[in-house]
Amino acid sequence: MNFSAKIPFSKIFLYIDSRIGKIDPHNLEKFFEEKTSTEVELEENFLQNKNRKGLARRVVYTKVRDKRERKFKKPLPKEVDLEKKVIEEDKELLGIIYDGHRLVKLLRGLLSQDEKENHTIIITKRLFGTLEMNESRYHIRTVINSIPSIISTSGIVEGPAKPRKYYFTDKDERDEILDFRPMTYSDERMETAVKSYLLQTVFWRLLGDPSCDKEGCRLYNSHWQRELIENQIKGELCEEHKDRLQQFKKR
Repeated sequence: MNFSAKIPFSKIFLYIDSRIGKIDPHNLEKFFEEKTSTEVELEENFLQNKNRKGLARRVVYTKVRDKRERKFKKPLPKEVDLEKKVIEEDKELLGIIYDGHRLVKLLRGLLSQDEKENHTIIITKRLFGTLEMNESRYHIRTVINSIPSIISTSGIVEGPAKPRKYYFTDKDERDEILDFRPMTYSDERMETAVKSYLLQTVFWRLLGDPSCDKEGCRLYNSHWQRELIENQIKGELCEEHKDRLQQFKKR
């Protein structure tokens, strides 16, 4: 796809769903401003600030009930109460997968027209996945590019796979079979990884294509943990995407 001189957004809304360890939201704000020369509006505790009657129930309704089909059911009162605590008190919620497309639709409904017309990204700890028509089960996602785009820090840990032998090895011996250090929830590299996925959302908005097929580029579509380390952590934008970002900055 050719780069267009048309400016698809003039402002970036960067929202954080809840506190995320090892990430400084202001570093992300500064990174975005430097890379795009665009005004960035940062807001933390996004869902807490947008909280209104019925929101927790609607969030629960996006939960994946069956990893092999898009099947949803009426939320139980206990589930709603737990979700309220997650939103209001920033409680941890582990082991739950949300349907990414439903979650995006819900979040879009919380946005103003200005937020929809410009570029809005929401960073969350929530684990989300998608089940496409040609797939037999849900797949964990790191990012969904849409309005808004959403990035999951849990997805960065759980999405890209480790070598197959890792999963068939005793837990106590798993680290010994790897010659690299995979991402963890308290990883000091998380902020760097998130920055790479922030750039992917920008190129999706600019070009309609968030990924690059060149290894070493921060936009490379990493399916494995090793690839994520080499591209999203250690990588830089390739020359082509550097040039395109410069064109946007000069608008």
